[in-house]
Amino acid sequence: MQLAGHVAIVTGSSKGIGYTVADYLMTHGAEVTISARRAEEVSAAARALEARHAGRRALAVVADVTKAADVERLFDETEAKRGPVAIVVNNAGGSTIDTIANMPEEDWNAIISVNLTGTFLGTKAAIRRMRATQTAGVIINVGSVEAHGTTRGNAHYTAAKAGISKLTEVAALEAGRFGIRVNTVSPGVVVTPLTQAHTNEGFQAAWKRTFAIDRFGAPEDIAKAVTFLASDYASWITGIDILVDGGTHLRGLPDFVDHLIPGQE
Repeated sequence: MQLAGHVAIVTGSSKGIGYTVADYLMTHGAEVTISARRAEEVSAAARALEARHAGRRALAVVADVTKAADVERLFDETEAKRGPVAIVVNNAGGSTIDTIANMPEEDWNAIISVNLTGTFLGTKAAIRRMRATQTAGVIINVGSVEAHGTTRGNAHYTAAKAGISKLTEVAALEAGRFGIRVNTVSPGVVVTPLTQAHTNEGFQAAWKRTFAIDRFGAPEDIAKAVTFLASDYASWITGIDILVDGGTHLRGLPDFVDHLIPGQE
């Protein structure tokens, strides 16, 4: 799965899944742009990747994926310093926990914006740039197992991730004639500093009961799937949503309200 000579952008890549995806793409030869909203975190991630890949450079670009101007600048800087972009991983996202009845409208708007609108803007820019440079590129959108199940307490995130799956399908239809592939990778629960900070032992135990493969996911599990889809091994694969969830979708999701906001109805 050699990606030598391929220029890649990974959003939300200063830590967690995005950072590991960038690491795997670099391992297989890609020239990677690291991007997130906080300058110090983006710079630190780029330095860490350069230390892991001696002699290789990771381009650091600060960008907010909810802002079209930032997304365009992300592509502009990458193209100016690296050349045409061939791989785009729309990974940036986030969530809060609340029931629909109690959810502030600003929370709904923020989560839809960073997950779904950010993926739309990244996909739009990628298709336009790849068409302009006649690059047979790859777009990989990061969804979630939550788009394939139902649980209380996460309507905004679930709706956004379900939207990503359908956005991917339409994009695959529209971009395929230009040699551009578009796919979704949907993680289950993955152990990162963020998930550990926002869960508790009871919730983690409830998640574990949903697994067919008896362990929590690791960022590397997602990075492997992304790297496969970015490679020529997946050259006739487009418009799909790959679940990388240890089998959670077979049993259903745990209840977020019971474990994270008990007493709320």
